[in-house]
Amino acid sequence: MASLSAKRSYEDDDSTPNVKERKKHHTDLYLTYDDLRLVFKYLNWADLLNASMVCRSWLEVANDEKRTRGGPTTFMNIGRRYMTAIEKLRDKPAVGLVFKGIHKASIRQDCLCRVLPRSCEIVTLSTFGILMENAEMERALQKRVYAFLPEIPDVTMKVITVVSRNDYTQYYQQMKLAFFKDKTDRSKCLLLFCNQAGRTLAQRTARVLRICSGGVTPSVWGGVVKDLYVCNSKNISHDERCFSYAFCVGIIIVGAIDSWSIVIDEDCNTKELVEQKLELFKNHVSLRKHSIGYMFACCERGTNMFNETDVESTIFKKLFPEVPLVGCFGDGEFGENTVPNYNFSLGEDYWYHERSTVFLIITYGQKLT
Repeated sequence: MASLSAKRSYEDDDSTPNVKERKKHHTDLYLTYDDLRLVFKYLNWADLLNASMVCRSWLEVANDEKRTRGGPTTFMNIGRRYMTAIEKLRDKPAVGLVFKGIHKASIRQDCLCRVLPRSCEIVTLSTFGILMENAEMERALQKRVYAFLPEIPDVTMKVITVVSRNDYTQYYQQMKLAFFKDKTDRSKCLLLFCNQAGRTLAQRTARVLRICSGGVTPSVWGGVVKDLYVCNSKNISHDERCFSYAFCVGIIIVGAIDSWSIVIDEDCNTKELVEQKLELFKNHVSLRKHSIGYMFACCERGTNMFNETDVESTIFKKLFPEVPLVGCFGDGEFGENTVPNYNFSLGEDYWYHERSTVFLIITYGQKLT
């Protein structure tokens, strides 16, 4: 049996640029795999991508580093430092949500195109209140909460923006195609938002998509906000406007994820009832390595309903302490109950609700044992 040839290391390959340079200067100094791993773990997604293009050995190390990442990112802005936080994102973002209070500041300051990849779309929701973890800021004016989903293997994320009520049909057809073209049993998730002028369009979208869904029960989350717009650098025109005001926005997520949603209806108006429903929700949820939670509450809930702050978000965090939670308060909610045997009537508006709170969990990656 012929003996196997010895494995050649990258350091001995003359075709590798850093080896040629080292030999030119007659030095044996080079970065080992372990050295590179120590350095690469501090790089953001853009710098890690650049490092991966240096040579084969760096590409191998960069790929190994990326396998340790992949989780969603959430944070709340502190002054102007939010731009620095976005620049330091460890995973390449695919879709971002920005929750902010109602204020009159220029929309230009919400533009993130110069620090995000061209493929990433940002949906900004101007709401009646924001929340992060178990802090419900119902009257926050200047604060913002950011939530980014990274690129996930075997997962498709598509943002469809309705910018004209006259051409609604074409936008709806795009949404329907993105939502139902995959005929497999892969998980499907819909995030649906609208402003007050687009409420009727969004309700019609929810009604028709619900009817067309057939035997598939997708998770659904979203609601009605004060203002709504989308920012995407690939749409920049000659006047350098990279954002579009929208009547309605649908984010369709299909693929190798698990997702669950639940509607806490207006009859759940005590802490005990809310906890009962969320405990039922928890018994049905199976978390993976990476998870994120979303909460959309009616502005008539919160302190208006419970006479104290942070009730529903605190219950959620008690039951899901390891899941980051973000969200907002609005004026009408979209949601579907994916919990089996959950006794709740959707009514004639199907996915549209009022005086409710909708929770959504998206989880992906390696299954937890």
